[in-house]
Amino acid sequence: TDDRSTTVATLPLPPGALRLADLGVFSLTELAALDARGGYFLSRWQPGTALATPDGQRHELLPLLDAATAPVVDRPVRLGARQRLPARLLAVRVPQEVADQRRRRLRATARDKGRAVSAARLALCAWTVLVTNVPAARLAVREALVLARARWQIELLFRLWKSHQRVDEWRSANPWRILTEVYAKLLAVIVQHWLLLVGGWHVPDRSMVKAAQAIQGQALHLAAVFDEYPRLCQALQTVCCCVAGARLNKRKAAPATVQLLLALDLEAEPLA
Repeated sequence: TDDRSTTVATLPLPPGALRLADLGVFSLTELAALDARGGYFLSRWQPGTALATPDGQRHELLPLLDAATAPVVDRPVRLGARQRLPARLLAVRVPQEVADQRRRRLRATARDKGRAVSAARLALCAWTVLVTNVPAARLAVREALVLARARWQIELLFRLWKSHQRVDEWRSANPWRILTEVYAKLLAVIVQHWLLLVGGWHVPDRSMVKAAQAIQGQALHLAAVFDEYPRLCQALQTVCCCVAGARLNKRKAAPATVQLLLALDLEAEPLA
């Protein structure tokens, strides 16, 4: 089922919650409703979204950024021609090599779809642009940049299921055998994720890949004691200890998201 058509997508978030979502589900109507309920959002800029100053004067994004004299922009705006949703426009100029990489990726995607890329879209590759309704006192630009990266963690979880459980692969042409295999793998994913939640979710620098490997290494042990409650409890404790010890390797050149999140309360580094 597509993300936009699930019932989860329409569930109201509690006041004070922060919504991090992909541009595929970007909706100013939903963001305005969230804002009215006391919720917050942080999103990448959706190309084509109407932009205005707080007093209602229309603006185009690219000329506004071109006029900036600093590499960081943080200014109040209103989003949408109808909604006029109060928000902050956050923009940071990226290094030239990052901009060039984005342009190559954008051209490749457009070429695959038989489309042309506008000069404005190519120019905007020089900036990372976000919109949010979180007040500046609660979310600095640097914090917003790091927090926006955390949305990718759900994609990494899906990738883990595909690469380790191979939920999108099967060994038969018989549709019923395929369905049985998919269900069996999804059941294994549920058990694995439950063990990951109870064993290592509280560890900030957990490695989902290492944790999955640790759980899979104990799979036969768990299966052997599944119908013996005392031994099963002992086996689960062993698995949880293994999962809690599955940590990410610290990286200097390309820090993991958790490293950046934990570093936010330290001395601010130059924006990149």
